[in-house]
Amino acid sequence: MKFLSISALSKAGSLIGIGVLSASPAAASFLDTDFWCRTYGCAVVYDSDGFEIYDNWQFSTNSCCVPFGGQMQAFYANTQTLRLTGTTNEVSAPTASQGLILGVSQNGSTLSQSIIDDGDGFLDASDQLAAFALNSNTDLLLDGPGKQYSHSFWVTSRNTRFSLRALAQISESAGDFRNTVGLGDIKLTTNVTDSGNDGGFDFGSQARNSNVTIINNIGDLGDLAAGPTRLIHFGNSNGIRLNDGDLNEQSVRLDFLYQMPDYDLSLGIGELNVDVVFDFYREANSTP
Repeated sequence: MKFLSISALSKAGSLIGIGVLSASPAAASFLDTDFWCRTYGCAVVYDSDGFEIYDNWQFSTNSCCVPFGGQMQAFYANTQTLRLTGTTNEVSAPTASQGLILGVSQNGSTLSQSIIDDGDGFLDASDQLAAFALNSNTDLLLDGPGKQYSHSFWVTSRNTRFSLRALAQISESAGDFRNTVGLGDIKLTTNVTDSGNDGGFDFGSQARNSNVTIINNIGDLGDLAAGPTRLIHFGNSNGIRLNDGDLNEQSVRLDFLYQMPDYDLSLGIGELNVDVVFDFYREANSTP
């Protein structure tokens, strides 16, 4: 399932943005009532509005079960809407005319002048450059939150061990970025948040957070280029669900922070589109 699309582009800088599709309506206490999930195990992705079910039961052959190490079967084959970490706000992708805001440093350390942004958070045709004089101490830097993006979704499960795996690929590159920016230059930090309140959305009160392992040798998108690579291992055979409850109560939040490399003019200008695909795999062992 294509879960996430990252776009990095530049007119005079670098940008990372996130775009996804929408999901179907959510159902409360699904893990508590669904026969296939209770009997054979499943995982559920949740985005505060909709859910996607990943089953161990193989509906295509009407047989049990997905082999250990095999990809769990998506029941609806929907994609989810990624949320800005700590909120339920949808993460919006930039348009082809938008780039990251640059800052100008006259002393080589602090940003003394910046591009004038019209408030949309991107450098585009409606923005203007502030007047500045170049000298030997002038440096152009990335300025603003666009250098890094953090998105999240929620996940829960019942009666199965499983892992989240990801594959990263460059789908399109143009200009100087063909040679100056690669997957290994885009840093990735993965985190699991056990419980919290995101803009009024409570999660985790009926979730089990034991035996969840973040694979610590994944530091950039280049580590995900060889094939579907394990990011998080959920080793409790009972699953994440602890007790009856709504899906949000039974879920933990998965957080992903992407960081673009520090930009200077040696990187040139160009466009870089990166696809990251997330999927769930059934696992046999309690540890990765």
